[in-house]
Amino acid sequence: MKAKRLLYLCCVTTLVAAAAATAYSQEFSVDFSQPTGEIRPLNGVNLWAPLSCETLESHQADAEECFFSTVRLHDVPWDNNGLRLVDVHQIFGNLDADPGDPKNYYFEPTDDYIANILKGGATPIYRLGTSIEHSEINYYAKKPKDPNQFADICAGIVRHYNAGWANGFEWNLPYWEIWNEPDLVPQMWDDRDWNSYCRFYVVVAKRLRKEFPNIKIGGPALTHAGYDMIKQLADLCKQEGAPLDFVSWHCYARTPEELLGPPAKMREVLDAAGFPDAELHLNEWHYFPCTWQEIQHSIESKVAWYARPDGTHGYVSAAFNDFVLTRWQDTPLTMSNYYSFTFKDWGTLDADGLKRPTYYSLKLFGELVHNSPKRVQTSDGGGSVALLGGVDADGANKRLLVSVFKREETTPLPITLKGVPEKGSVSVAVIGKDGFQETQLDYADGVLKLDSADSGVYRVRF
Repeated sequence: MKAKRLLYLCCVTTLVAAAAATAYSQEFSVDFSQPTGEIRPLNGVNLWAPLSCETLESHQADAEECFFSTVRLHDVPWDNNGLRLVDVHQIFGNLDADPGDPKNYYFEPTDDYIANILKGGATPIYRLGTSIEHSEINYYAKKPKDPNQFADICAGIVRHYNAGWANGFEWNLPYWEIWNEPDLVPQMWDDRDWNSYCRFYVVVAKRLRKEFPNIKIGGPALTHAGYDMIKQLADLCKQEGAPLDFVSWHCYARTPEELLGPPAKMREVLDAAGFPDAELHLNEWHYFPCTWQEIQHSIESKVAWYARPDGTHGYVSAAFNDFVLTRWQDTPLTMSNYYSFTFKDWGTLDADGLKRPTYYSLKLFGELVHNSPKRVQTSDGGGSVALLGGVDADGANKRLLVSVFKREETTPLPITLKGVPEKGSVSVAVIGKDGFQETQLDYADGVLKLDSADSGVYRVRF
């Protein structure tokens, strides 16, 4: 019996040692002397700092510090209580009025909102349509009764911002998206025939292309990566000679794979349909470890999921953000827009305006793209740890972003360093269970060892 017990203990010891060796043998490395291209600025968001109450609590500086690449203008009225802006019916209150008369448009708040985005260095993506209403009766979140009239109103909005019309601007805003989530029936559209949206899109897109040949027109901002629906839209556009410069869809995901897989498949669909140059925009996404039932029909459950560390806004969500932003670098995705920067339950700021872990995840990625935009060679094995390194044009500003998402081991991460001195001290910012912290860490023998939790983000600045 003792011999069997001794044999058992030896086996256990061997397995533990093997597991530890496996954990350490995974190669993690960065070589700052080996550039591989540009870090793609996929760090867009929905919504900017609100205009409402900005004299009491402004978040303009918070937004600017994240260096967002693009800002999608969806649900903006929801985030600006009492103001009329962005949505077509908010700008053009009487949808039966004359679209050619500038007196029928109300642009001022939207002008200021977009001006703040441009001041922050981001590119606006203008969603032509309406915000979701979540009311018993849909007042505007439904199929417009006259697509041609609607198209003329949209043309007036584009004309104001890109051609100086109606005391406007020559901002040359490039992206114009037609509607939002028309597959969400009845919340955003009132016709279950998908072709009804496709025909509507063609009318509006052709009208805009006729007057504005240089803008990028797209949609449909589906609730999911609906390949068959996109194919149907693309086929009709090809048949009718309508532009489809980008396609857009949304995903609220529990796993990275839900976000990382669709771009390649969507690329195949559009290439086969004759739109090889159409951009791919995943323009609403968020870590979503629960169900819609849990957060829409139970206040207690909603509050719990929003507050817990592994919930929709905690450190696990922050790790998820930078993990997918890193892995997207090697996919055909053109643009992503996180939902959202501000706005109630979904924002990177809580109800009191305090920064959640998700804010810091977007900030660290934005700083990497802004300060060290040239991507360098890294190795991470493609598992639960993602590495993204960058340098500036002179090679002086070196940064490494390490994203750990639900790693089974919690052993330290030894990262082999090349292109930097063999030893030194680095600044490390950490997003983890204890929130956001910054510290100094020494390394030696060309190896940096990071203490690793199951999930977290580590920004290393050399």
